[in-house]
Amino acid sequence: MALAPAAVAETQVDDLAPTVSRVYPGSDGKLVYVPDEQGNTISDCSHAGYGGGGLPIPTVPVKETIWPVAGDNTETVQAAIDKVSAFPVDKNGFRGALLLRAGYYKMATPVKIQASVVVLRGEGMGDTGTILVGTGTGRTGSSGGRGGAGGQPTLVRIAGASGWTTKDDTRQVVLDDYVPVGSRTIRVVSARDFKPGDTVIVRRIGNQDRVDAMGMNGESPASRWRPFSVDWDRVVVDVQGNTITIDAPITCAIEKRWGGGEVMKYEDPGRIEKVGVENLRGISEFDPTKRTKEYGNMDRPNYVGEEYYADEDHYANFITFDNMKNGWVRNATALHFVYSMVGTQRGSKWITIQDCVSREPVSRRMGARRFTFALRGQLALVQRCHSDKGRHAFMMGQPTASANVFLDCRATNPYSSSEPHEQWATGGLYDNVHAPLTARFWKNINIGWAGANTVFWNCEGYFLVQKPPTAQNFAFGQVGVDAVVFNIPLQDPAKEGGYIESLDRHVTPRSLYLAQLRERLGETAVRSIAASGQSA
Repeated sequence: MALAPAAVAETQVDDLAPTVSRVYPGSDGKLVYVPDEQGNTISDCSHAGYGGGGLPIPTVPVKETIWPVAGDNTETVQAAIDKVSAFPVDKNGFRGALLLRAGYYKMATPVKIQASVVVLRGEGMGDTGTILVGTGTGRTGSSGGRGGAGGQPTLVRIAGASGWTTKDDTRQVVLDDYVPVGSRTIRVVSARDFKPGDTVIVRRIGNQDRVDAMGMNGESPASRWRPFSVDWDRVVVDVQGNTITIDAPITCAIEKRWGGGEVMKYEDPGRIEKVGVENLRGISEFDPTKRTKEYGNMDRPNYVGEEYYADEDHYANFITFDNMKNGWVRNATALHFVYSMVGTQRGSKWITIQDCVSREPVSRRMGARRFTFALRGQLALVQRCHSDKGRHAFMMGQPTASANVFLDCRATNPYSSSEPHEQWATGGLYDNVHAPLTARFWKNINIGWAGANTVFWNCEGYFLVQKPPTAQNFAFGQVGVDAVVFNIPLQDPAKEGGYIESLDRHVTPRSLYLAQLRERLGETAVRSIAASGQSA
């Protein structure tokens, strides 16, 4: 499989491209969603991204400027971040941007942004721009990211002090036996204490019976699940009687037989918001004498013997978000990190990552490495991004990951597939992604069913789609070979196939995300986030 070395994939859909049966433009131009026999529909994913989708990333005035200094710059950069973090909020709702002038900023330890409405900005993502260089071995303790060798920190960590705390006295049980995928209305015992604007957790409970039904009750701890719940972070937009309407749909059905569901208000005073990183580069130093020989890439899956840099005693991640909402990374590059360029953790919501490039990660080519864009939060949009030599380049993982979108992204020289990963990530959309893709079952490992209700839309590359019990995965307009070529010892080709329609021919609309966004908020919303030539 050869992938063109471009950061943005623009799939062309001509006027005669077919539509598909589950979601298509009606005679009035509006999208028609066709439910299955249980009422499940393809989710509206347009709520992903900064501001809940459709809002442009703001341009924030510079309030503080620094230049690189000789030696370690960590203290200088952190002091400037803290200074801006103490500024009053202006009439536009921001404290201001910290501008790092062009040059090399060597950083032996991580920096942290822990206050709202702060922007970290450089003077360019290229070789002559602002370059943050993570130095040393990186073994300074975990900073919220993940790494293959454990303990390496994140170079720039953006995190509030804590996430949400549910208000248990507001807890209401979901009444319906079945609330389908794509639903925004939920009936509860009493909605008297709920009103528009309330922030709520909608919880899908999972019991042991569901684990049994999933087949994830194996004798070996390596292939066994414990009961778990899926939590959606939502906003109430309407209350009628005992029916609550939320802003964005649920991505996995709530079923009484598996434990049912509940809705409760929450508080999150520890979360921060409106923090961005832009126009800069991150580099992790490494030991070039540490090398190894292992398998080749997806173009040459049986090739052995290529020697490459394999040091892992350095920075794992460039940027991570946790306990925050409405953040962004734009116009950034990353080189040599073990694990990720950008990662979102459980407490993150409404993050946009756009026009970013990751090149030449340095680690071994094996598990828990090279998850280039790693989404474990909710409602993130990654668009026009490029990963080279990643493994799971565009990844969403764990039950905490839901309704995330990858749009117009490309992986070149990948060593594994982009995919939902790590146990039941739900409702993800891969929209015009050029990369090997999977939505499947992992055999003999507790990842098990990695994702559910995943949609591949007008994507290109090798792919594998399988149907998990109690859910579905979809491929619409996929161009590529339906084949088991990824991590072959961990595959189970006997599992039921997922829903595939219009194989080897792209469909209308070109972009499902942008079409959904246009329908919900209008053409202005699409123009506010799209690049030239990027259309629905």
